[in-house]
Amino acid sequence: MLGTVAEVFDRVMDVVMVAVGLGCVWLGCRAVLRPRQPPEPIQGPVWGVRAWGLGFVLLGISLAIETVTLMTGGQPGWPADVIRWVAGPLVVGSIVTAFLARGWQRHRARTVKGGRRV
Repeated sequence: MLGTVAEVFDRVMDVVMVAVGLGCVWLGCRAVLRPRQPPEPIQGPVWGVRAWGLGFVLLGISLAIETVTLMTGGQPGWPADVIRWVAGPLVVGSIVTAFLARGWQRHRARTVKGGRRV
């Protein structure tokens, strides 16, 4: 009985992980296709938003493929690792860029009052 509950729980978690992967793909596609209206977590330059979106698309694809592969009894291969090594720096780099852009924008807002430098 306990083995059956654990198997059901594992399958439910696998389905949740596939859904998370597809959600990452959806969120990334929104950012890539509409960079001027990105999701709230990533606000910044257009190229930074698109890099974040591309990274999320790759990350979601990798997560979904690896989870489905493990569900069917296969072993994840090196393509999933390569995609993750590309997606990780894209996502992290674009988040750093977004924080720097926000800081720069706040700095400019403080130094410019009424159209002139203070």
